[in-house]
Amino acid sequence: MISIIIPLFNEAENARLYPERLFPVAGPIIERYGETCEYILVDDGSRDTTLAELNKLKEIQKNVVVVPHGANKGMGVAVRTGLAHSKGDLVIMMDSDLTYRPEDIEKLLAAYRETGADCISASPYRGKDLAKEISSPFRLFISKSVNFLYRVLLQDDLTCVSAIFRLYRKEALDELILESNNFEICAEIIAKLILNRKNVYEVGVRVYTREYGESKLNVRKEIFNNLRILFKILKAKYLRQKWQ
Repeated sequence: MISIIIPLFNEAENARLYPERLFPVAGPIIERYGETCEYILVDDGSRDTTLAELNKLKEIQKNVVVVPHGANKGMGVAVRTGLAHSKGDLVIMMDSDLTYRPEDIEKLLAAYRETGADCISASPYRGKDLAKEISSPFRLFISKSVNFLYRVLLQDDLTCVSAIFRLYRKEALDELILESNNFEICAEIIAKLILNRKNVYEVGVRVYTREYGESKLNVRKEIFNNLRILFKILKAKYLRQKWQ
């Protein structure tokens, strides 16, 4: 089984798209690979009608599991909640706004079948024009700069550590103790996989502009959080200290 985990916070308009743009796209792809799937939709204390929309989805799609937080705790906590409720031996994580398209699940599964890697990670920087819809030059500069620092410290050729759109072997994730509460959870996961000598393989995937709602990313806060993760990598990899 494959567990598709989607954290949501104030994403009612995007959740309404799932019966048309998620379920009928992801389901057939997964079936072609001989797998079944479940959708773990984690509502992270939304203040709009997101939870009500998710409960409607549960009524029309039998393999939907809705997990409400009640209060907003952050994307990292929502990811950990999704993992705790997942039953699949493979896990695919996705953005709630579908900026990475469900049809690209095919790329993740094909790469996994080819490589058997512990993680197949999507990147809009591994290929021409895949990131052309990132409209902010400042955001693009910050993203590429932070990813460069991760490459240097991890001594790996990954081009993107921040994308949530990935496939994991659940067994590899179960070995990790995850602590990040916010968007830096993606960097923490991939850093710990690499430090644990797990095989991470990257594929180029186009990222799109969200159609509804606003990004919840606080750039200044996430710069600080990523610097904290980078410092922990430095201590763990080069100073032989425990990740704390």
